[in-house]
Amino acid sequence: MLVAMPEVAVAFPNDEPTAEVIASRLRADGIATRVDRGLHASWQVPSRGQITVLVAAGDVARARTILGTQSRAESPPSRWVGVAIVLLFGALAVGLLAVVLTIAAR
Repeated sequence: MLVAMPEVAVAFPNDEPTAEVIASRLRADGIATRVDRGLHASWQVPSRGQITVLVAAGDVARARTILGTQSRAESPPSRWVGVAIVLLFGALAVGLLAVVLTIAAR
């Protein structure tokens, strides 16, 4: 039975040709690489921000050394995100209440 190793993103180019050049460079050093085109592959959105170069988790350190990149630092969401979510649900509740009261008043 084959067990797939998880993939990790190592590059986020702005266009498909650049992604293919990066993937080709990694493949030249024996690293299995896949270019994920995201929604750009379905022609729904422009390519910018959609293309990701992925490698197997075991090859991440070597790929980053070859590309001269580092992992993205993860940061916790801002407290303002929590405030925005609370306000959004509050607005939805008020809108739902308005609909219910409008229907009940008929």
